[in-house]
Amino acid sequence: MQRIMKHLLAVCIFAAAGFSAAAQHAAYKWNELPVRGLLMSVPKQQDVPVFCEFIRNALPREGVNTLAIRIEYSYQYKSHPELAEKGALSESDVKQIVKACRDAKIRLIPTMNLFAHQSEATEMGPLLKAYPHLDESPDFNPPVPWKNGGMFDFYSKSICPRHPELLKIFFPMMDELVAAFESDALHVGLDEAWIIGYDKCPRCGGGDRSEIFAEYVNKLHGHLKEKNVEMWMWSDRLIDGKTSNLLAWQASMNDTHRAIDRISKDIVITDWKYESAPPTPGYFALKGFNVLASPCSNAEVAIDQLNQVLAIRKDATRAEWALPLGQRMQGMFETMWFNSKEFIDAYYERGEYRPLAKDNVVAFKKLFKAIREAQKK
Repeated sequence: MQRIMKHLLAVCIFAAAGFSAAAQHAAYKWNELPVRGLLMSVPKQQDVPVFCEFIRNALPREGVNTLAIRIEYSYQYKSHPELAEKGALSESDVKQIVKACRDAKIRLIPTMNLFAHQSEATEMGPLLKAYPHLDESPDFNPPVPWKNGGMFDFYSKSICPRHPELLKIFFPMMDELVAAFESDALHVGLDEAWIIGYDKCPRCGGGDRSEIFAEYVNKLHGHLKEKNVEMWMWSDRLIDGKTSNLLAWQASMNDTHRAIDRISKDIVITDWKYESAPPTPGYFALKGFNVLASPCSNAEVAIDQLNQVLAIRKDATRAEWALPLGQRMQGMFETMWFNSKEFIDAYYERGEYRPLAKDNVVAFKKLFKAIREAQKK
């Protein structure tokens, strides 16, 4: 009798597992992207009403369900008011944006730069102006007058990820931003960190750069996970720039790429590729990450990236074991890097805007049209 009961139990477990897999297979729709995202620059205070109108009227029509906003130091932080830039948004400004996103049923995600991009040309950013001792390379500074030194010279300043005071500043700011935006996710940046493991840094010098990077990523992730906040980050530091031939901007030439096997798999990777569509989203999915292909102003590249995402999601329907791989291809994340008002004006074809803005809007519209058409299949 005991043997019969064990056999029946095994049959029930197998049947339940099969039913679960079958149900998952049936519920999975390869052509419906969970994330249809747009990254925009933080609006100026006077442009918040226009920004909110754009969220309510244009984004739902295009099919956007996720909006990330590059806040950086453009918020009036109560935890560190000394770091707020001139004209930074108030909490009241932010709540207008929160309400607009809620009305439009759009997920709202703030973004910060928590590694590199602590300077712009010759100008130091707010963090290193206020706390110069957090600089990873105090003696390696931007050339004055500014000149672009190429991929192996100075690009932007970085913080020291191992400085004992750094996270005492960043953690309260991260928490405050998540609370103000009423968000369940935070994009922490981490792109284009060219200065890491600087040889003269007393904490990082001589260290394994991939270990230093992974250690820092995991600290940020651990803090956010404790608060049930999802962490997003850029992809480039996790790609070998030499093997991939993507070189220094879209990938790493300073040996941080091995960190990919040392960081938590529940980080969302936003894989920005602007000039072409290499198969890197699939690489991150195979490594176990949820990933978003992230184009910019080249419409052809954006469509090529979308086709990659859809192809992998569709192939996952061929076998139940492939479903997790397809599901990790979460969707698309269109990006823009200039004034949000200019993007909105180019969208509505009003006022004056640069060709750059027009190209970015054209790519955005074509991409989301293709997403909508894919959902009809």
